[in-house]
Amino acid sequence: MSGNSSDDFDSLTPTNSRAALSTKELLGRCKQLLAVKEQQTNSELHDIKERLLVAISNPSLTHFDSLMSFEDSYTADTVQSGTRRGVDPTGVNRRCVGIVKSRQRPQPNLTSSCSSSSSELSLTTRNSPDHRTHMLWDYDTVANGNLTKVQPQLGALPVAMQQRYILKDLMQCLVGIRAQYIVPEDFIIDAQLDGSMREVVQQILPLATYFSGIQRLMAASDGHGQVLNALNAALQDLTSDFYALIAQVDEELQRQRMTVQNFLYYLQPTMWVMEEVWKVLRDIQANECRGGAVLNLLYGRIRLLEGNAAAQQMLTTLTNAAGAPFMRQLQLWIHKGQLGHTSKEFLVQDNDTAGLPGRHADDYWEKRYSVRHEQVPAFLSRYTDIILSTGKYLNVIRQCGKATLPIQEQQLELELAGTHAGRIEKVILEAYYFAAGMLLNVLLQEHDLLGHLKSVKNYLLLGQGDFITLFMDACEPELSKPVDHVQLLILENLLGLTLRLSMGRQDPYNDDLHCDLLTYDLVTQLSKIMGQQEEQAYGQSQTPREELRGIECFSFSYEAKWPCSIVLNHIAISKYQMLFRQLFYCKHAERQICKIWKLNHAPKDRSYAELHRSLCTLRQRMMNAIQNIEYYMIYEVIVPNWHLFSERLKHVENVDEVLLHHQDFLDSCLKSCVMTESSQLSRAIFKLCKICIDFCSFIELEQLLEPSERFAERVNYFDLEFKELLVSFLQQIITTARKNRNSFINLVYRINFNGFYTEEMEKIGREAVEEKELKEGQEQEREQD
Repeated sequence: MSGNSSDDFDSLTPTNSRAALSTKELLGRCKQLLAVKEQQTNSELHDIKERLLVAISNPSLTHFDSLMSFEDSYTADTVQSGTRRGVDPTGVNRRCVGIVKSRQRPQPNLTSSCSSSSSELSLTTRNSPDHRTHMLWDYDTVANGNLTKVQPQLGALPVAMQQRYILKDLMQCLVGIRAQYIVPEDFIIDAQLDGSMREVVQQILPLATYFSGIQRLMAASDGHGQVLNALNAALQDLTSDFYALIAQVDEELQRQRMTVQNFLYYLQPTMWVMEEVWKVLRDIQANECRGGAVLNLLYGRIRLLEGNAAAQQMLTTLTNAAGAPFMRQLQLWIHKGQLGHTSKEFLVQDNDTAGLPGRHADDYWEKRYSVRHEQVPAFLSRYTDIILSTGKYLNVIRQCGKATLPIQEQQLELELAGTHAGRIEKVILEAYYFAAGMLLNVLLQEHDLLGHLKSVKNYLLLGQGDFITLFMDACEPELSKPVDHVQLLILENLLGLTLRLSMGRQDPYNDDLHCDLLTYDLVTQLSKIMGQQEEQAYGQSQTPREELRGIECFSFSYEAKWPCSIVLNHIAISKYQMLFRQLFYCKHAERQICKIWKLNHAPKDRSYAELHRSLCTLRQRMMNAIQNIEYYMIYEVIVPNWHLFSERLKHVENVDEVLLHHQDFLDSCLKSCVMTESSQLSRAIFKLCKICIDFCSFIELEQLLEPSERFAERVNYFDLEFKELLVSFLQQIITTARKNRNSFINLVYRINFNGFYTEEMEKIGREAVEEKELKEGQEQEREQD
């Protein structure tokens, strides 16, 4: 056999680029095989050629295995496998040797016997078993053997022949096959090559780095999520096009119409594109991106390539292909509210620990589904909340047993450029408006959310006067006991009786109303909400439980069913309860004052008429203060805010707006009822009610006794104590109103309508100013000392 058997196979290079794609890798190995077996018979070589021609003309796995099995009979007895060497991926000048860091695993020893030769050849490869090996050449070397024929020295050849040989080596390097005159360790070029040709070759060789790096990164990322798998599939097309380009260059070389300069000219656009692709894959590997993070990185790179149209177009194509699994999951979420098995790569995550909706429906609504911000692509960042809400709405509808009959599902495909670039936005918004409207209809129409809200207002905000009066008449003896002695079952029975005797019997949701006994009073509850710093600042402590009465710890609770519990959740009910407890305690104080008025409307002895007059005056001032506080909270705060809330509900478009307006209603009521600025204001109201109740209890006890000097002293004590508390409370209201410009000042005008307390308030104001100036002076003296 002549020494040109390897060149004979060069003539088999197919003109069909697609055929070359699947067989080009085999050409180099077959050339090595022929070089070793040049001493074999012509029939054996003819058999090899026939097998190769079949594989080229009809690529398939069967023909590949046939060719490989034939090759195995000619390979060396022992093949030893090395380990891949990791190289820093940021080193652009590191030529094709370990572009990515890989797991350092020992490779298995591959052995095969050769009946025709007893010599042992050692093949060293860097391909690790956890990476794909098909179409992944890594400049494999052969130790202790020579599978290639001896090539002539370049220095002894003319420039034209040098060009032919170096072009062959370049094509082999570009597809990852070890060459003769270019060594892949930093691509050491044969020193005998012509100088001008060397410069051109050095400009071409970075393309080998990029292509080999892309192949390595594809192998390393394979199986790390569907987005990366889709990206790798798109990169296979890029790889195939590159093989086609090399095959065309090889064909031109066989016809002796290719020069090194022409080769560089043909490869220049490909080099720019390959460089950008390699850089973005390197960043994906270095940042360990998955799912939406991959799309975000690709999109960011596209934005940076405004001046490189070819690379930008290629990355756009890759991004569109890589985004296909992500868009399928997006379509499933916004049309059915479901998360598939690829949800870990999606921007929405299911926190399954929240469980099914139950008592704490707000936890389910707020915590069940959340956004993975690291998985949000930049081109969807504007619609993150809309996407999250759409799926949540559909899930709630399904939890209600309502079949979600979505609008006609539209196939979502990522297209960052072109005529359909804005189609994603249209589909997302259509799905959102459909889901939001459907859930709103379920809440307002099928489950009568507004009816539940009216029931809560009637019961917890004292909107139904006959009910609360009958209830207090029935439950007052039980609620007057210490809190530990109050029987909740008795209160529940009395509540049911009261509901049947009042207008509450017409309420279809009165069964959702229940009695509740808390373990602390309202002031303690507000102090816990405001924080421990306030208690430390004012030196206040929690009231001991044994001193608490049932009236101070009592509250109504309302248990709305799903899905109304999304709006009437336990946080909203807690706010309703705080308002109720303050109103209920004021109502109790008012009732006690009215009770002693009936008992003590005329004196028994005319000699005590002056004492009786002062007692009636105190009682009337107490009644005026308590009633005005109560009327202010109901008619100047709750009623106007409720009207505003009802009007806003007529124009809502989704459940989130309902939640927002409902929260605004409750927060406005709490703030205007002096329950959010400082617990000291609520503590002052509580003390005012307490002094009134104590005064009424004193009058009831002394009713059977004759008036005396001690009685007069006690009345005078209550008068001074009440006046001091009320004036201090009004001064606090004025101070708070100045800071917040709120309607608190209306409460002052109601209570001090005739200026009776003005002089005392001014006196307290002057004392406060003097005290402040005194403290500032003392601080300045300490600073000077």
